Amino acid sequence: MTVPAPVPRPVIAMVPTSAPQVPTMAIAAPPAPVSAPAPAPPSPPATVTSDALGTRMISGAPPRYPVESRRKKEQGTVELALVLGLDGRVESISVATSSGFARLDQAALEAVRRWRWAPTLRDGAPVKVRGTVEIPFVLNNL
Repeated sequence: MTVPAPVPRPVIAMVPTSAPQVPTMAIAAPPAPVSAPAPAPPSPPATVTSDALGTRMISGAPPRYPVESRRKKEQGTVELALVLGLDGRVESISVATSSGFARLDQAALEAVRRWRWAPTLRDGAPVKVRGTVEIPFVLNNL
């Protein structure tokens, strides 16, 4: 009987090195802060002019007729120039055309200053509105 020849085994040689190799990771310095351009200041909201402020008014009590003006039979129409803010509140108001009587003008200013309008939107964003309001003071029983 013949004996099979032994199969040679591979020899693994261990060759010592000076020091074990440990993988290293390079750590970079933190990046210098990138100075992003400063955001542009917000542009002031657009102001539109409206001839129909009364159609969008949501609250507004009429002015009280001053007692002294009634006694003196003062009548007239006050035209007020106003700017409505983004929320529909009066932002600025002034007398554009006087009634000729300071008491009537003041009564109109005080009343309209408390009025409120629905905010005006342009392209989905609120805008300021510039317009005029006429307040007639008329005595019925002269």
